Amino acid sequence: MSYLKTIILILFLTFSLLSCKDNREKRKEIVSEKIEQIVENQTEWNSLTQRILKDPFAISNQGKFTYLKDLDKTLAKELDNKGIKSITIGINSDCKQVEYTTKWTDYPIGTLYLTWTTCDAEQTKKGYYKDSFHDNFIEVWGIGNNWLIWTDSDFI
Repeated sequence: MSYLKTIILILFLTFSLLSCKDNREKRKEIVSEKIEQIVENQTEWNSLTQRILKDPFAISNQGKFTYLKDLDKTLAKELDNKGIKSITIGINSDCKQVEYTTKWTDYPIGTLYLTWTTCDAEQTKKGYYKDSFHDNFIEVWGIGNNWLIWTDSDFI
């Protein structure tokens, strides 16, 4: 029985170490591709964002995850076609923000969030990059024109 416990412990530790592997290069490659796609279709993304900022349900649920099933069917279908699973909006007197939770990646790459915001001029600058991976598994890339992508690679 002790032998079986040892094998299970070794397998668990091996899995744990492999799951903590830093997939930084693959993540950067995927993010670069997504940034290109966002830039190419920026007018479309801007229009979609403005429609979301006017959606009554999204407005009434500011700061909460809003799932596609709760939105207007046309808007929900468009978001689903773009690989979006939920949105979160924030509107106040100083700024506006729409955060898109994407289905573009999975663990161990992490979850990609596409954000349009007038709240953070620095992080939305084209070429901006912040690496907080070793502190909190977060990386941020500025796209420009109020857009950024950030990743959360935490396994929980």
